[in-house]
Amino acid sequence: MRVTTPPPPHARHRQAALLTLGTAAVLLAPHLGVPMLLYPVFGLGLCGAMLRWQRLDFSAVGFRWRARKALPLLLGGLLGVAYAALNYSVIGPLLARLLGEYPDLSDFDFVRRSPGGYLLALLLAWVIGGFYEELVFRGFLQTMLLRHLPAHRTRTVVAAALTALLFALYHLQLGAFGVANALVFALIAAALRQRRPDNLWYLIGFHACADMSAFTLIRLGYL
Repeated sequence: MRVTTPPPPHARHRQAALLTLGTAAVLLAPHLGVPMLLYPVFGLGLCGAMLRWQRLDFSAVGFRWRARKALPLLLGGLLGVAYAALNYSVIGPLLARLLGEYPDLSDFDFVRRSPGGYLLALLLAWVIGGFYEELVFRGFLQTMLLRHLPAHRTRTVVAAALTALLFALYHLQLGAFGVANALVFALIAAALRQRRPDNLWYLIGFHACADMSAFTLIRLGYL
């Protein structure tokens, strides 16, 4: 992951405050009634503006269009399918036993009802899950934490852990099981991010295919 030179000390506090407010607006937008087709535009637009304000662009957070090759998408996608299988067979049942509850999937009834709903879900897996959420969380948010947390040998771990925690809380509407499950997913995604720090397409493929697999399990009646 490319980490550029931090801003001068006298500007860091002001930058951190404004970035915190901007990031909060991005993360809260979907939960405050912004329509599904609008909040990704708003979120990525605001992230882009915050990057430009720091004289950066999305390449600074690991995203480049020209890095969109078959290998990152294929490898990331295969890992996503493998994660979904592990989640279905091991992680999910273990969390259900520990928490005493099962996932609330009522938001995804449209996947069960019709083939059109299922196809829409597959599209959303790429647009919202893979593309938008990875650019915002493992891309923008984790990079900004790396830039602005105090210099320390644990900074990389702290940035990854805070990103994972915020990603989990972002899924609060899915209940305790959904939050815990999102936390496990985010910790695994953080580990993958450390392995491929300069190419978010691995994570985009991973996230999208994990979501596509989950939607397929819902459609087939396994979830």
